[in-house]
Amino acid sequence: MTVNVGSGSLHLVYVDGGASGDRLDLSEPPESSEVLGLVDAFVADQKAPDAVGYRLVHGGDEVRKARIVDDVLRAQLDAVADRAPLHVPPTLMLLDRLRQRLSRVPHVVCPDSAFHSTLPPAAATYSLPARWRSRWGLRRYGFHGLSYSWATRRAAQLIGQDVAGLQMVLCHLGGGASVCAVDGGRSVDTSMGFTPLDGLPMSSRSGAIDPGMLIWLLGGRLSLERLAQGLYRESGLLGLSGGRLAIPAGWSLQPLMTTRRPSR
Repeated sequence: MTVNVGSGSLHLVYVDGGASGDRLDLSEPPESSEVLGLVDAFVADQKAPDAVGYRLVHGGDEVRKARIVDDVLRAQLDAVADRAPLHVPPTLMLLDRLRQRLSRVPHVVCPDSAFHSTLPPAAATYSLPARWRSRWGLRRYGFHGLSYSWATRRAAQLIGQDVAGLQMVLCHLGGGASVCAVDGGRSVDTSMGFTPLDGLPMSSRSGAIDPGMLIWLLGGRLSLERLAQGLYRESGLLGLSGGRLAIPAGWSLQPLMTTRRPSR
């Protein structure tokens, strides 16, 4: 079973022999008892999988490649939760819940940042004091790596060329958005940085803005909590629209929850 928690969505898919089977698609992350109840019902309706794989948006330096979760690793993941507050905390909540319910199968975290571990120093290194970079692991991590990894292979397949000989610019466009330069199948630059807040304007995230402005706002004008709320949830396209997005006739902003199961 694969588990993908986005900033505003949740997708659970059972995969059998490489083919997608039953799935649960929700338009919000697992932060309410209603959503968790739907997850529990979906899992109870399936046979136990051989493994559960989780998209982990930010693994920090602790998780640079896919790893099986044990109690030691699970404790380490709490240290990186605040680097992607819209993604990692709900993922860890679901990881804990499913580890209890499916305790006999391995649970594997697959970091979105792993694809960007090939970034050259010129792309990954921030022009910050070396002691800060060393102490807190301040570097460009990059995200949407699972998406870029698939898109790299698929693009090469569609044009009938070997990935090793291609230079591509890939775009991941959704509630979160980023671009990535890929050379020979390896990430060489990307727009997101230390957190998934950087880069392109997104649905409600600001993307790259002047850090001096943030210092100015924190100088008695906004609290840290209010600033974080504004940057993560009230900016991007939502902020550009003045807080009101034009919704086509017949559409709704109410959360859409759907469960798709084949008839038995």
